[in-house]
Amino acid sequence: MDDLEIYKKATQLLSTGENIALVTVISTTGSTPGKVGYKMLVWGKSGETIGTVGGGLVEAQIINAAKNLLPKIQDQVFRFDFDGTGDIERGICGGSMELLIETFDSESLPLFKEVSRIIEDGGGGALISIISPKKPPKKIFLQNILDSAANIDFPAEVIESIKTAVAKEQSQKKKLENGVEIFIEPIFEPPMVFIFGAGHLSYYISRFAKSLNFRVTVCDDREEFVSEKRFPDADNIIVENFENVFDRININKNSYIVVVTRGHRCDEIVLERAVKTDARYIGMIGSKRKTLTILNRLREKGISQEALRRVYSPIGISIGAVTPQEIALSIVCELVKIRRLGDTSQTPHMTIASSTNLKEGSREAGSQKNP
Repeated sequence: MDDLEIYKKATQLLSTGENIALVTVISTTGSTPGKVGYKMLVWGKSGETIGTVGGGLVEAQIINAAKNLLPKIQDQVFRFDFDGTGDIERGICGGSMELLIETFDSESLPLFKEVSRIIEDGGGGALISIISPKKPPKKIFLQNILDSAANIDFPAEVIESIKTAVAKEQSQKKKLENGVEIFIEPIFEPPMVFIFGAGHLSYYISRFAKSLNFRVTVCDDREEFVSEKRFPDADNIIVENFENVFDRININKNSYIVVVTRGHRCDEIVLERAVKTDARYIGMIGSKRKTLTILNRLREKGISQEALRRVYSPIGISIGAVTPQEIALSIVCELVKIRRLGDTSQTPHMTIASSTNLKEGSREAGSQKNP
């Protein structure tokens, strides 16, 4: 479940006068079904919900707890321990987790409206829950941490913790004085996937990537292929020749480039521009032989070996993919892995030892093609 959907649902309910309970996993130890940042919205007498905090008995109990709190505006922290004994009801994870329930009425509508708008606009910041045993729940949103920090009545080390959490995109709980705690939840700019090419494979990449909270831009020079009807999940659609399309897009360090055009020549045109950007990920469809040929041509044009080492090709995680759907899945799996784990040894780049290797095409040729 996308957090944006939860915040938008909260906005909708609050605007009708319905009180809501927001449940968030704020800490875990050991193995647990829910992870820090998981959240669920609860409302109504029957306990309607969207989102999840891990499922099972914990979720059933926390829904009941939220329903009991809803008549009032308050917060409460619940701790669940999993003893690891194999008890089906209690679970066998063996860890523990803390969940924060915060209840809100229409006075909090502006907050949820603002957070929803910022996320939809691709912005970021930090959502701070102030957990106090003596005061009603308080949630604040800081869009610009540097500018807002001076106006927050927090110690300097706490402000630094907020900045660090946002920079690392990691939620965390922090203890203050007098029994007060805060839960810091970064709201960060969703990554953008730029898909170059609008074939069958691109269609599935767009669908899978969007379902995993990537924003999606599809670029192609064929108007009949790239359209809102064909790519309903895409945030942006650009019809432009590949020589000029980079002048119409903004690629930054939070961007992922997927090159799956209709032919080698178009792939080379896109790749030449792509390796000159700050994109976090650049992947190109094709066999190893094709890749070596294109990379060698780019080296001859003056592109540095360091820049070319950034290219993932053949693209995607090895899962034995055959169909367009499976190949698209393997590609999006690689995007997620780079996003969450970075450039690890398990996701190696195409190694280019020397220009001689490039010219000889010494690596074994693969069979990856763009369906």
